[in-house]
Amino acid sequence: MTKSRFFQLSLFFPFGVWCIYLIVSSLLNGLDISLLLSRLFDAYPIFIPYFIFAAILWKLSDKKPFIQLVILALVAPLLWGFFYAFSHAVQYYFKQKAVEPFSILAIMVFWATVAGYLIEAVPLIVLTVLRNDLKSE
Repeated sequence: MTKSRFFQLSLFFPFGVWCIYLIVSSLLNGLDISLLLSRLFDAYPIFIPYFIFAAILWKLSDKKPFIQLVILALVAPLLWGFFYAFSHAVQYYFKQKAVEPFSILAIMVFWATVAGYLIEAVPLIVLTVLRNDLKSE
């Protein structure tokens, strides 16, 4: 596996974390399958924008050297924060026909960026540890 392919596959890590969370919480709380599916599909306002964002990153990271992948991994969560806040503002506008207050959007940028750095830390650490084991382009 090449380094850029590993980075591309690591973009699915948030989906995996979300699915594991749903399975564990459903087992611990004794949720039935209909409530589990409901919670799975309630995350569409987050995962549809993330899917678009991940597709763009997938294309940008194709056949890139290791140092560019590390830079992209460090910048991507910050870009995700702004991209998510923008997509939320667009969704909010179409639902409410009003503009979300700037303070709310700033908070969303902050927390989406923090979540992005927390989620992307694991693949970045694995990529750095396996740097010599993975093939270059």
